Amino acid sequence: MENTSLLVTSALPYANGPLHIGHILEFIQTDMYVRFMKLLNTNVVYMGGADMHGTPIEIKAKAVGEKPRTFALKFYKKQKEVLENYLINFDNYYHTDTPENQELAEFFYTELKKKGHITRKKMTVMYCESCKRFLPDRFVKGSCPHCGEDDQYGDICEKCNTVLKGIDLIEPHCVLCAKNPIQKESEHYFFTLKKFSKRLETWMNDPESGVQPEIKNWLCGWIKNGLDDWCISRDAPYYGFEIPDSVKETGEKKYFYVWLDAPIGYISSTKKWCDKHGKDWKEYWYKGRVQHFIGKDIVYFHYLFWPAMFMGMDIPLPKLLTHGFVNVNGTKMSKSRGTFFTAEDFLKLFPAELLRFYYASHLDTKVSDIDLQFDDFKAVINNVLMGNLGNFCYRTLTFAQKNYDSLDENAVEGALVKKINGLIEKTKKEYNVFNFKSAVKNILQIADVGNAYFQKTEPWKNKETSAAQVNFCVNIARNLSILVQPILPEFAMKVQKALGEKNLVWDDINFQWKGTVGKVAILVTKVDKVPEMKESSSKNEFPLHMKVGKIIDVKNHPDADKLYVLKVDFKSEKRQVVAGLREHFYQKDLEGMKAVFCVNLAKAKIRGEVSEAMVMVAEDGEHVELLNVGSAKVGDDVQFEGLSSSHKEVSFNDFLKIKMTVKDGHVIYNKAKMVTSKGSVKVKKVKDGSKIC
Repeated sequence: MENTSLLVTSALPYANGPLHIGHILEFIQTDMYVRFMKLLNTNVVYMGGADMHGTPIEIKAKAVGEKPRTFALKFYKKQKEVLENYLINFDNYYHTDTPENQELAEFFYTELKKKGHITRKKMTVMYCESCKRFLPDRFVKGSCPHCGEDDQYGDICEKCNTVLKGIDLIEPHCVLCAKNPIQKESEHYFFTLKKFSKRLETWMNDPESGVQPEIKNWLCGWIKNGLDDWCISRDAPYYGFEIPDSVKETGEKKYFYVWLDAPIGYISSTKKWCDKHGKDWKEYWYKGRVQHFIGKDIVYFHYLFWPAMFMGMDIPLPKLLTHGFVNVNGTKMSKSRGTFFTAEDFLKLFPAELLRFYYASHLDTKVSDIDLQFDDFKAVINNVLMGNLGNFCYRTLTFAQKNYDSLDENAVEGALVKKINGLIEKTKKEYNVFNFKSAVKNILQIADVGNAYFQKTEPWKNKETSAAQVNFCVNIARNLSILVQPILPEFAMKVQKALGEKNLVWDDINFQWKGTVGKVAILVTKVDKVPEMKESSSKNEFPLHMKVGKIIDVKNHPDADKLYVLKVDFKSEKRQVVAGLREHFYQKDLEGMKAVFCVNLAKAKIRGEVSEAMVMVAEDGEHVELLNVGSAKVGDDVQFEGLSSSHKEVSFNDFLKIKMTVKDGHVIYNKAKMVTSKGSVKVKKVKDGSKIC
């Protein structure tokens, strides 16, 4: 193994909330690789930390009345503790609001500026007249102009991954006061990303870059569409580092955009560790190898901005490996369905190593999501980890400890040793290329060999003559402890402790061990029960699919005195709706109004006019009122709390069977309130008990 230093990182999580089991996937993936490299005696260090700057933290801190740094430090400390409980073995875990990170952010900025990679120009940004402030990307929300997805921040669309500016959003609003901002001119700093397009394209197409095929496709699309220069500054107030000389150059305080100093946090964490150990951070970043592990949600920043900055700084480019998300029981994690688990809550249910093993048995180099199916989780732990690997090691060591004072002979099993050594080499190869799924399969095959040999030998029948065969099994268990150490460090430690050893490395793999076997601790905890999910069944599913629609045109029905023919905009489409509102509303009052519509009602022809949805109203005999959706956007889903919406077509007769009523100004179904993402749907004029029709 070459002596060049290897530095490995996980992405820096925002210090604005607890880590969940999706975050933990990446840390486990990275930690397994680092532990494997340390088994090989590689000169490797694992650097990480928390991202403490930017608007997500500023917003949440403001909501609880705390200073951003005070707020973020609490989560940084809690995250660090949780990661330790998952056996994540950082060499240094730091954060970005530090002197080292400020020094290095300014170093990058100054060097890039000297080389002509930083420019200034005026740009149009969002400004809230109500809050009297410029709105950084995460202080403004609206609809994505590319895919139409609602409720997106002004930096990147979470659905289509398009990088945005606040001014790009459709129907933007300030997240602080919900009012519509205006556009205002402000001078900002830009990194000349455009200049690096060709070099980025050459790099990503180089087989040595290691860029995964799925990622390469995304990058090709972005580069083909043309890269814009990257705005690296934000207006005050902003939680981050002030840009040197910004007041002198622009007349106003400007701050580094969080995505400039956040990845530099990898380097500042390295510097902190190096300063403590008498080393130079440049030895790792300029002369060593760097391997990043990230999630697919931050690909744009890590595969375009970050390597382009390195190109501008003449720093060798890092390698990157991208993973998918974690779903639970086939769907995105959801609090309403009981499928959202913080990392801390999961530890209250199961030991950390069970999740480590489950993730390892599903992780390869594909950018695909992992589905944590709890029935599968139980089967994998009980039948595979416990029933195969755990059973063989525990059974072998316990039998040896109970029946032999010392094992001084070792059976010579040339064919089996050759077979096992072949699987050991395959395991090494798969670990080395991040294919943990295949590494696990090879490890389990070795355990299968051991189980079959132990069963065939039947040492319980003649313990005295079987000592050498039992010791051969002990040696297999010992080797397995080394192979599985990256995934199950506590499991490995228990096996090695029973053999009077610890911290074994790859070169310790052999079949020569002899000695006394001590008592072995329980290696695997059985999973007796798993959390019950709230099924998306009829009892948790509301039969209607409701949306916010905007009435853009109202005409009298040509053949019915009580009916209007409405044209309704649902953002993604427009539909015609026939509604019996003519006795209750003037045409001019309806035009431009937002209302709730049932959009999965079967199409019907009413007096010769097609109706493709139904407007929902509250009625008490005296008054008829449209449902008030407040600040909800056109096209937003409307649901009842805790219930998912059905997309199956429903007949008008079935619609009439659904009993929705009014209580205290809210629309109620089975005690659940009708809501949008912006809050409750309300009515004002009708009495309690009024029906919704």
